[in-house]
Amino acid sequence: MKIAIASTERNLEANVSSIFGRGSAFIFANVDKEKVENIDIIENTAKNKSGAGNVAAQLLIDHGVNVLISGKLGPVAFHILKNAGIRVYKAGPGSVKDNLKRFNEDRLEEIKSLSGGFPA
Repeated sequence: MKIAIASTERNLEANVSSIFGRGSAFIFANVDKEKVENIDIIENTAKNKSGAGNVAAQLLIDHGVNVLISGKLGPVAFHILKNAGIRVYKAGPGSVKDNLKRFNEDRLEEIKSLSGGFPA
């Protein structure tokens, strides 16, 4: 399973971005049987564009992501991701590494609908 995390910086110790489309980077991790493997980090080239969340959502689709862990995201980006079969989880406090651990322990909330960019 390929997970993407919107991040404030390009490392595992960075905080998860509070806004999906405006984070500095996306950190990709493959998770197999609760083991994190193959970390890849790319710059979020959409962060300064109009409609950043929508462009970033397409970027994740193009990279074959199955799960997104992030802060706030807009309704169009949310529906683009959901229509592509990407499950979206609300990030908890702390680093990318902390949130990967929480995901593996099934301690993150899946976002199934939005209200003003926040889970409903």
